[in-house]
Amino acid sequence: MVPNQRGQKHGVGYFDVSHWGARVEESSGGVSHLRLNTFARKNTPERPFAVANDFIASSLGIATGLPVPPGTLVGVYGGGYNYASLAFGDRGDKPPPIIPPQFCEERPWEACGIIAFDHWIHNTDRHDGNIGHLPEVAVAIFDHDLALLNETKTSDEALLLLAASQDVPVKFHCLPPYLKDVSHFGEWFDRIASVTRREIRRAAIAAHTAELVSAELRDALVAFLEHRQTRIGSFIEQTRDQYRSVNSWTLDIEEVDSDN
Repeated sequence: MVPNQRGQKHGVGYFDVSHWGARVEESSGGVSHLRLNTFARKNTPERPFAVANDFIASSLGIATGLPVPPGTLVGVYGGGYNYASLAFGDRGDKPPPIIPPQFCEERPWEACGIIAFDHWIHNTDRHDGNIGHLPEVAVAIFDHDLALLNETKTSDEALLLLAASQDVPVKFHCLPPYLKDVSHFGEWFDRIASVTRREIRRAAIAAHTAELVSAELRDALVAFLEHRQTRIGSFIEQTRDQYRSVNSWTLDIEEVDSDN
């Protein structure tokens, strides 16, 4: 916990929870009914799978141990679900965009984890505006609505995308050009590989139960995530030319059996 300039303390886990906006409405026996600030993702005609993408990806990021603000599916008035996650940053405001060279210099461990994770979920939209960094507090990564099913409009389109992209690495990520130390990748490969099939299925099943994806798409998402889960090192090797600041390439990538 780090005091801020106003003498307050904040910072829980990997991210800053705004104590400024929290309000206790009632308390009994040491348990309070507490209202907190959240950010909510909803589907739009342009991105009909945005909620499923964000929920599944964020759930797996949390399971991996990445600095993803906790969230859940929330039923909304009029029907349907949003993906709501805890607000973070000073007073609940989003932190300003990161400066990628500075971030990679100061937080190489997190940078490696973010890159590895984005390869797993095929997130093609990681940029300086969806990584939060308060130097005195923590890091937060968010906005995964363009991972997995991206902007596909129908289940048929989404199934075709998953089939076409299952072995495609993520290119043009905002962090690799500035990362100097790749020694932390191995730990993140192990962390991602340790996420069980049960955890992957739980996230996909919840999205299906909320009628965000069809049963066929639910199963395809599980297969897609399991397929990519142990191939992240290979994806990073395929994009090695993007790591222009690395002087010593220390990755030791083993070939992965396609049946694993």
